[in-house]
Amino acid sequence: MSTGANGTILMYTPSADGGMAQYAWELMSALARQQPRGAYRIEMVSGADLQEQFRSDEYEVSAVLPPLRHRSEYSNRLSWVAGRLMHYPRRERRFLKWLEGRPDVAAVHFQEWTPWLAGAVIRRIRASGRRVFHTVHNVVPHRYPACVPKAIVNGWIRRACRACDGLFVHTEALGERLSSVLGEGHPPIHVVPHGVWTVRDAARIPALDERLKWRRLLFFGSIRRNKGLDLLLAAMERLSGYSLTIAGEAHEREYFRSSVLPAVTRLRQAGVQVELLDRFTPEEEVPALFARHGAVMLPYTQGFVAQSGVIFMALAHEIPVVASEAGGMRELFAQFRVGETFAQETPAALAEAVSRLHAGGSGAGLIEQIRAAKRRFSWDQAARATLAGYDKVMDAVATQGRRQTDDRAVEATVAF
Repeated sequence: MSTGANGTILMYTPSADGGMAQYAWELMSALARQQPRGAYRIEMVSGADLQEQFRSDEYEVSAVLPPLRHRSEYSNRLSWVAGRLMHYPRRERRFLKWLEGRPDVAAVHFQEWTPWLAGAVIRRIRASGRRVFHTVHNVVPHRYPACVPKAIVNGWIRRACRACDGLFVHTEALGERLSSVLGEGHPPIHVVPHGVWTVRDAARIPALDERLKWRRLLFFGSIRRNKGLDLLLAAMERLSGYSLTIAGEAHEREYFRSSVLPAVTRLRQAGVQVELLDRFTPEEEVPALFARHGAVMLPYTQGFVAQSGVIFMALAHEIPVVASEAGGMRELFAQFRVGETFAQETPAALAEAVSRLHAGGSGAGLIEQIRAAKRRFSWDQAARATLAGYDKVMDAVATQGRRQTDDRAVEATVAF
């Protein structure tokens, strides 16, 4: 097996659809374009049910992982929990067994992992002489298992991250936060900016001046408490003449039932138009959904310590955003004015930011900023930063190997 700069690097992404599958497709496509020297080849490892739109002829996909059954396929919550508890160990065992037959693999890059299994999996991989990378999309998990204390989950993640050879984050601020979480002696942290999603039907994007005449707001993505949807619903009471669409699957059902549904009912009774699409939005429906709205709402709370993929979807569709300063969004807005932000997590502050967006008149300056951000956050740039991270670790491994060889040669000469 090669443990230097040559060999194969596996991009481990088991998700068959959704944002993670699209992220892997975008990054892998750019890596295929940006890797001129052929020092090592990059291959994707995914689930057997990987959707066709996230496959490509530009790179090899080994769809060897068992598919994950959707929650709706189980008869009750207990059987769903039992199914998940069996699925993840089975998936990791299958991957490790498959990896044994791949002596060409020099490193594994995890885009996703199972926190409670990651440490053991990484130790197995490194024991075979391979390197391990991980992209930390969420410095703090979006949600924790109900039956496991947060401190234990955080301990799993911290130990797994510290066992890696290199870590990737999407912004400098998130890198600083990760460094403080991991403590001294952590692996090198590399910044790989999140790219703007590829729009498959760009002709459907409305002109921004037309959008700004609308008062149609869109909340898009999975529904969790740290996304601040309850804050947005409270702000809607202050926004006369606006409508709201909520498009996303509720991942925290209790929060959805206790905080979201009652607020939606109150708004509808008050005459506010609220469209609720409580389900995963298929890829083919996204362009039309974004095309009929005037702004994307990102009212995320300080519990959100990540980079939002939705903001890059909004940039791709050239739709302005109203966002909090949580996670990696502050850093983006410091470079480009792609909408409006609010600092205080209050309905009044959020409503005021929405009003500012629509009080600006012409969208000429705003569209220039959005398009500048699209150029800045390209997938080719993300690929170059990823390759640079690989190079630093893999070159260090090769250098260490040469030093060990030289040391053994010196020892042999002395012995002779």
